[in-house]
Amino acid sequence: MVQNALSGAEFDTAVTEFAGKLRNFIRRRVPDAATAEDLTQETLLKVYRSRASLPDTQRLEAWVYRIARNNLVDYYRRRRPTEELPETVSAEPADEVAALRTSVVASMRRFLAEMPEAYREPVRLAELEGLPLAKVALRLGLSLTAVKTRVRRGRIMLKKKLQDCCRFEFDRMGKVIGWERRKPCPC
Repeated sequence: MVQNALSGAEFDTAVTEFAGKLRNFIRRRVPDAATAEDLTQETLLKVYRSRASLPDTQRLEAWVYRIARNNLVDYYRRRRPTEELPETVSAEPADEVAALRTSVVASMRRFLAEMPEAYREPVRLAELEGLPLAKVALRLGLSLTAVKTRVRRGRIMLKKKLQDCCRFEFDRMGKVIGWERRKPCPC
């Protein structure tokens, strides 16, 4: 197969002329115009990123449609409704979750007290008091960069201590939903 190479400008022109037809093709297959616009942009991005793999420039339109169809398949796979969880599984009892979070915060406070002072106060202000890093910097008289570095390093230290002590389970949002002790520890 002989490939007729398109220059960058020719490729851009051909795809740009084809964009309206592509948008209509996708719009007929999705529920609303906003989704069609998003999928069209996603498809065009994939087209531009993979233009080096275009097998035959004479078949540009078919190649773009194939990318669009694959994109539509991915869209509908992501939308597939999930099965409802039984009530016994879908929600943790609120008092168990609250007790777990209280235990984690108590352990975190204990480990925080063991940290070097340079990290302890920035982490305490940011994590336990919920202050933005800029306010932590003002309160401690440090630069924002220094506070960011200390909070990041302090979080790493806390995470290591907590993970050395216990194994945690997290939900999709990153919240702790379960734990078990790895070894006897002060937590």
